[in-house]
Amino acid sequence: MGKVIGIDYGMARVGLAVSDDSSIMAFPLKCIGALKDHKKTAEAIIKETEASNVDSFVIGLPLLMSGKDSDMTREVRTFTKTLEEVSGKKVALWDERLTSKEIEKLLIEGDMKRKKRSKFIDTLSATLILQSYLDSQKQLQI
Repeated sequence: MGKVIGIDYGMARVGLAVSDDSSIMAFPLKCIGALKDHKKTAEAIIKETEASNVDSFVIGLPLLMSGKDSDMTREVRTFTKTLEEVSGKKVALWDERLTSKEIEKLLIEGDMKRKKRSKFIDTLSATLILQSYLDSQKQLQI
């Protein structure tokens, strides 16, 4: 499968994570600010990850609990198309329901203050999205 970048896309911030070369483990990479339009944000992601020799991307898809699309779900689907066009690489969508809540709960349990949590939540969410995706791909190979 090669190296994969995990993305937690948001209107203000975009969390990034990266897999190891074997696509077994996900690691936090960084958080960048979302830019004025999808193309500029996609270009910023590519610039931040070009040293990683990326083979593909996976983006968290924020479905409603019912499984239906929301305005943000449609925004992510549109961004996904832009990232595919700009990068020329495969971009997968991955259900991210409750990912941010799970990360926030863990950080609260770790007694991290709200201000400090906000610095980590997007990157850790991207890491959880990516790890979940990588684990599912391993299951498909068995």
